[in-house]
Amino acid sequence: MANSLKEHVDTSSKGADAFVGIYYQLFDTQRPVLNRVYRDTSAILWNGNAFNGIGPFSEFYNKLSSSEHTVNAYDCHPLPTSTAPGTPGSMILNVSGTVKYSNESSARHFSQSFILSPDPTNGSFYVWSDCFRFV
Repeated sequence: MANSLKEHVDTSSKGADAFVGIYYQLFDTQRPVLNRVYRDTSAILWNGNAFNGIGPFSEFYNKLSSSEHTVNAYDCHPLPTSTAPGTPGSMILNVSGTVKYSNESSARHFSQSFILSPDPTNGSFYVWSDCFRFV
């Protein structure tokens, strides 16, 4: 059991490392393709604004000024799963950092929490739930 849990934690950590690197790079430099990490069923809360699915959220974030995120820290842990060790299951990912929008004079601190689920079609993760908040 302990080895199984360690394997799930290791698999989640590798997935989180990859996701954080890709997500904020896409947000800052290729925002129109960011929708690939969401689904029509994704639950999204952005600084108090709720969005059902990627369509409405995509319209919103594509209107934001250009941005530059700096990730200060992130942590993840796997959610209980029945998948085999070494097979990705869902995870919670918490990220904190700063973001500077081009229309603002200074960077703002943020906290963002994701629930990531494995995408069986391509072996990556997609955003099942996203909660972003300026702090």
